[in-house]
Amino acid sequence: MTTLSSPSASDASVVRPPEQKLSPADWIQRNLFDSWISSILTLASAAILFWVITTFGNWAFNQANWSVVSSNLKIFTSGTYPREELWRVWLVLGLVMATLGSAGGAWGGVLRQYMLGLGILFGIGALLPFGAAQPLMGGVSIATFAGAALAWNRQVWRLGSILIWALVLPIALELLLGGSLPQLRTIRAEQLSGLLLTLILAAAALIIAFPIGVLLALGRANNTLPVVKLFCTVVIELIRGVPLTTILFAAWLLVPFFLGGISVNLLIRAEVGFILFTAVYVAEDVRGGLQAVSRGQVEAARAIGLNPFQITLLVVLPQALRVSVPALVNEFLTLFKDTSLVFIIGLIDLLQAGRVVFTNPDWLGTQKEVLFFIGLIYFICCYAMAYAAKRIEANLGLGER
Repeated sequence: MTTLSSPSASDASVVRPPEQKLSPADWIQRNLFDSWISSILTLASAAILFWVITTFGNWAFNQANWSVVSSNLKIFTSGTYPREELWRVWLVLGLVMATLGSAGGAWGGVLRQYMLGLGILFGIGALLPFGAAQPLMGGVSIATFAGAALAWNRQVWRLGSILIWALVLPIALELLLGGSLPQLRTIRAEQLSGLLLTLILAAAALIIAFPIGVLLALGRANNTLPVVKLFCTVVIELIRGVPLTTILFAAWLLVPFFLGGISVNLLIRAEVGFILFTAVYVAEDVRGGLQAVSRGQVEAARAIGLNPFQITLLVVLPQALRVSVPALVNEFLTLFKDTSLVFIIGLIDLLQAGRVVFTNPDWLGTQKEVLFFIGLIYFICCYAMAYAAKRIEANLGLGER
C-alpha cells in the first residue's frame, strides 16, 4: 500500500528559491534597458513625458488665469441657485454627511474610510481662506464626525442607517426646492445647476435604478413566468436600443403626457430618463452574473428545502451581484459622466456651468483653465468610485482563486 505524506511534512521538505532583492540600478537595467528596443522606447517615452510636464507646468504656473475659478466658484458648485438661499444647500450637505457618518460608523469598511476622508477634507476646508464658507465647512465636518460617533460599531444602527436614508432624501429634496412649507421659498428645479445638479442626478439615478435593474434581470431570467419574462425583455431591449439623448428627449416630452397633463419639472423628467437608461444596463450586468451562478448551487439549495424565493434571495442573487461588481461600477462611472447631456433639455450641469463662465465677456480666453478644472472634478469623483470598487472587489475576493 502506498502511503501519502502529510501536507506539513511535504511543505517542510520543499526548498524554496532564495528571494532576489534588486537595487534600483539593477531594476532599471532589467526592466527598462534590457535590450536596444527597450532602451529606445524608454528614452523616447522619457522625452515625451518631459515635454508634456514642462509644457503643462509652464502653462499652469506662468500663463493660466486661475482667477476664473476662484471668482466663479459659486457658478461651478451651485450655478443659478439663489445666493441668499445657499444656507439650504449647506444644511442639506450637513444632513447628508451626518447620515453618511452614521452609516460609516455602523457598517465600517470602505464606507467608513470615505466618511472619515470627507470629514477631514471639510475640516481642512474650514481652515483655508474660503471666506463665509469656512464656518459652514467646519459645521459639515463636525456633523460628519458626530454622526459617526453616535453609531460607531453599533450593530443596531446598520438597519437604522438604511431607514434614516429613506427619511433624509425627501427632507433634503424639500429643503432644496421648497413648496410644501410656507417658510421656505420655492426654488424652480431649473435653478438647481452646476456640480449640485450633477451630484443630484447621478446619486438619485444610481439609488433608484439599481433595484429596478435587479428586478428586470430577475424577471428576464425567470422561465416560470413567461409574461413577466417577455415584458422585462421588451423593456430592456427597447430602451437599450436607443441612445441616451433620445431617452432624455422622450422623458422631457412624454412624462407630462403620461401623467395626464400634470406639470412635472425638468429635473424629474431628466431623472426619469437617467433611471430608465441606467436600469436596463444594470439589468444586463446582473443577468450576466445570474448566468455565472452554477446550477448545482440551485439544486443544493432546493435539496435542503428552500423555496424559490429563498433560493433567489439567499443563494443566487448574492453570488450574481458579487460577480457583477466590476461591470456595475463601470456603469455607475458612465452614469456620472453622462449627466453632462442634460443641457439638451435646458438644464445647467457642471460642464454647462463652465461654458457659461468662459463665454462671459469678462472671462474670454479662459476655456483651458475652466475645462481643466471641470475635468479635475470629474476625475476625482470617478477615481473615488473606482477606488471604492477596487476595495470592495478585494474584500469579496474577486480575481483570486
